[in-house]
Amino acid sequence: MLDVHARHETVHTWKDFFIHIATIVIGLLIAVGLEQTVEYFHHRHQVAEMRKALEVERHINANEFAILTEDFHRVIPKLQANMAVYKFLQLHPGAPAEQWPGRLSWASISGYFFDSAWKTAQQSDVLQYIPWAEVLHQSELYARLYLLNQSYQELKAAKDEATTLSIHEPDTVKLSPAQIDRQIYLTAIVLRREASVARLFLNVNSRYPDFGPSPSAADIHNILHDSTDSAAQKEEAALLDRFYHFEQQQRAESDE
Repeated sequence: MLDVHARHETVHTWKDFFIHIATIVIGLLIAVGLEQTVEYFHHRHQVAEMRKALEVERHINANEFAILTEDFHRVIPKLQANMAVYKFLQLHPGAPAEQWPGRLSWASISGYFFDSAWKTAQQSDVLQYIPWAEVLHQSELYARLYLLNQSYQELKAAKDEATTLSIHEPDTVKLSPAQIDRQIYLTAIVLRREASVARLFLNVNSRYPDFGPSPSAADIHNILHDSTDSAAQKEEAALLDRFYHFEQQQRAESDE
């Protein structure tokens, strides 16, 4: 805070009085202006630092997104091979591994998206100095990344349960019919979780093109064997497209 001191002189006339008051007022205005200028540049610096931190975090998350998409395409055929093996053993109990239609494999990458820069921005007052549409854009992105982190936790839990049996009985050939049935069910749950993650990826990619590539609708169909025809899928896509464009228009108008 800047202090303003008037000249220590005796006021003899009204003219001197008004000059004295004007000096004080002008001094206060200059002090306030200087203080606001300092705050303005300080806030600009804060905003620039926040945007840089968010940009770096976004690049890291986008790279993670691309790697996880690649891992998705690697993992799904292995999970489907697991299902084929268990179904084969369901029909041919005790069959040796060399007769199986594939080999069992559960190896995959556990996904996680970072949000420390966004949390830091939320805990400070810097967000009030940037356009509301920009805040909303960032907020929606991190909300979707949060859902992806939650979905990956659920996927990991499903895989942990599906692979627990091998600790008790590492020789798959010795599994009982009931255990085989259980493994088929748990493998289906894992594949369903993978499809849920893939759908979230697809939604993020449709809103934020720098997050890509992503699994496609055909990839999800390949997992779920969805019987929905192409016409119904186009109708659904058209409705979502209308919602998205209306949302974007409202945000643009609110930022004008």
